[in-house]
Amino acid sequence: MSEQLICELNLALIPEAELASRHISFSHQMAGRYRPVNQLNGVTPRVAFAPHLTLYQVPVLVQDLPELRAELLEVAAKVSPLALRATEYGSNQAEGSFEVRYEAPARLIELQDRTIAVVNALRGNLMLERDPAGRPLKERIAESGAAGDNIRRTGFDAVGDPEHGGLFHPHVTLNWFEPGTSVEPNAADWPTLSRFDGRFVALGVFFLGPYGTCAQRLASLDLANRSNSVVGGIYK
Repeated sequence: MSEQLICELNLALIPEAELASRHISFSHQMAGRYRPVNQLNGVTPRVAFAPHLTLYQVPVLVQDLPELRAELLEVAAKVSPLALRATEYGSNQAEGSFEVRYEAPARLIELQDRTIAVVNALRGNLMLERDPAGRPLKERIAESGAAGDNIRRTGFDAVGDPEHGGLFHPHVTLNWFEPGTSVEPNAADWPTLSRFDGRFVALGVFFLGPYGTCAQRLASLDLANRSNSVVGGIYK
């Protein structure tokens, strides 16, 4: 029976501990100013909304998790940690999201491509129920343009080099507020963007939570094949 179970995953880069702490601290600061629906609150393996930079959100059969881990271990082993520069703060008033946006160097684009290539083959024709904004994916599959093409090809819209019309815009979402919340841009007490420059050091496998969050970590696969960890024997 378990072989028919499906889990929705967020495959995401994990920031080094000090950078994650800065993400969490600013998330809490913003939650004190605007009514939050969701905010960052930790980096522990068990049920914490963790800072992350999403590469791919995807459903897979539970029975395929061991193969998924093996494939991603190979991907992680060939990539060194990425030092990324924060470029701007961003918000989407209609959806209520607030984020720190990052540059998209070629190495990061290549990592997304490799991750999707190995995992999309395991996905088959499975589709996520909803995108991070809560829109049913089955209603978006007929969309025109790059988003629709990406969904039909990979089951995920935010794919491809933005320099060439792609929709992968690297970011760390700090908060989800009530939809319609207008965030005052670049308030005087916000940290300088350089505070969020830093290294992303592992490829994380997470259960996908509400609003595209990383709700529970299943595995942390260190880039450049340092010691890798699996939580709770999920892949045994």
